Amino acid sequence: MAYGKIKADAIIYDNSGSDVEKTIASLAAAAPSASPTFTGTVTVPTASANDNTTKAASTAYVQTELGDYATLAAPALTGTATGVNLTLSGTLTVNGTTTTVASTNTTIADNLLELNSGASSNANDSGIIIERGSTGDNAIFAWDESADKFIVGTTTGTASSTGNITIAAGTLVTSTVEDSKGNVRSIPQNTQGSTYTLVAADAGKHILASGAVTIPNSVFAAGDAVTIVNNTGGDLALTASVSVLYNTADAATGNRTLATRGMATILFGSATSAYISGAGLS
Repeated sequence: MAYGKIKADAIIYDNSGSDVEKTIASLAAAAPSASPTFTGTVTVPTASANDNTTKAASTAYVQTELGDYATLAAPALTGTATGVNLTLSGTLTVNGTTTTVASTNTTIADNLLELNSGASSNANDSGIIIERGSTGDNAIFAWDESADKFIVGTTTGTASSTGNITIAAGTLVTSTVEDSKGNVRSIPQNTQGSTYTLVAADAGKHILASGAVTIPNSVFAAGDAVTIVNNTGGDLALTASVSVLYNTADAATGNRTLATRGMATILFGSATSAYISGAGLS
């Protein structure tokens, strides 16, 4: 077999029965089939949507596929969005009717939880409902809007209930119960070492007195009670500045004397009248 060179400007090849002419210059400018490097604008056929082969992807195909994905900035999601280990560094706003959290444990770093947020006024009871299923009515810790009080108990209400929820008061077990005056299982003490005039803050307290005590007029309200204990070895004078002070032993009115180590309780029927009884009272 002989080898040699041919000098030509073009070649002609058969393409399914048709002669096709190619210049030698065009062949020299053609890209190699292995790892070609293209310049200018390269056009390839656009594959069908979601094509999962090794075909070249045109820009039209890429744009179609990207249309199936949310943007990084302000994405608008539709349908059901599913994610794993989602961490958000910005503000999360959830709109809709119901938000369901099915995690086993829920922990919240915020030290305050605000319910009924944004309400300009309120006619709804607010609180936390615990679903109990077939065990019984739901448990609830709530603010009773109509009564203007907190209440703990049970209810047939659910998370979708509004307005005045019917709540059956339940039992609250705690180690200590306090009001504005202190532990309700003890009677707060006000120790006075000399002459003293009762004040409104003494309601519900006992006065450990070492001097005369004056019972003022128009200071206390109906239902207020004050106990006076004589903490001395002698008699104490109880001066009735209140309009009427009745001795429950004999209905006598006026000033009283409390004997040594005696104790007497004053119950106010109104701001201007009171009843007194006790041991060592005369």
